[in-house]
Amino acid sequence: MRRQKPIIRLLLSAAVVIAAVTGCEKIVHGYLSPRVFYQVNPFYVQQGVTTVSGSLITSGSTEPLHVKVLALKDSTGKDAYSLLTTPKTITTYTAAITFQDSTLALLQQKLKDSLVSPFNIASIGGRLQFTAATAFVPAGTYNMDIEVTNPRGTETLNNACQIIIQPLSTTYSLAYQRQRYYDSTGALLQEYVGGNNTDVQYTPGDSLKVVFKFVDANNAPFDPLKGQVTAWSTALPNMRNWDPYYAPVLTDSTIAYTIPNAGKAFPYFSTCKDDNGSTFNGNGNAPVYYRIMNTADQANQYIQVLNVMQYLTTGNYLITIHLNNAVRK
Repeated sequence: MRRQKPIIRLLLSAAVVIAAVTGCEKIVHGYLSPRVFYQVNPFYVQQGVTTVSGSLITSGSTEPLHVKVLALKDSTGKDAYSLLTTPKTITTYTAAITFQDSTLALLQQKLKDSLVSPFNIASIGGRLQFTAATAFVPAGTYNMDIEVTNPRGTETLNNACQIIIQPLSTTYSLAYQRQRYYDSTGALLQEYVGGNNTDVQYTPGDSLKVVFKFVDANNAPFDPLKGQVTAWSTALPNMRNWDPYYAPVLTDSTIAYTIPNAGKAFPYFSTCKDDNGSTFNGNGNAPVYYRIMNTADQANQYIQVLNVMQYLTTGNYLITIHLNNAVRK
């Protein structure tokens, strides 16, 4: 028994030494992959369009992954951090706009000017967030350096993502177009659906204006001032039902509608109120019905024109609708 005591003391001393050494070692938690990246690279953004990327691909790294921007540069390597992050004033809306917001005063209650940065990055996950304020950012190619951090450590990712900001490529959508020809008794004579009967000339601008022009087979315009272009009926919408804010301006060849900027695609509401008090659901578009009179094809012949469009950004839209089977008197 006496011999066991030195052995026990020796074992205890060794255990203490091992514990002391182990206690001094830093315990490493987690994993940070050397291959953290954006799946969509380059990432394309249209000026003025809210666009969001996916988060970083972590490749097995311990999450959450904290991310911050180190540098933003243009294609020449020049610093572009201020250009992409300085807040700009844009129009936003505080609540859903409906047809009941039928005056400028009521509409303005739903709108406000907000200072919004063109670009932000999510601090967790690194999602890229571009806002409507990119309308103020010049089109071009930009590169980004970021830093990613998790419990394992920190990595710097140079040129982590190439950002390509492009001019707005799509300013409107033409969902449907139709022309129906009737005689004086109301009998349907002909119907034309689709085709290349509508020309849209778009000019960029800060305000929104839509101008309709109806021309015959010889490109002669029908005259709204003489009643040759009118609303089809009180039971179906014309542009005035989607834009109740300003009275239309008629000339001898066009009808012009001025629309206040609400910071979103037009129409601002999906359901409008017709002149007879009923409602009409445009499903995100602005269907408009017009009656065209004064044709030489047949006595008292008239034409119903249906145009279904959505206007995606501000600017001036000249919409010329060709009635290729009609000749104006």
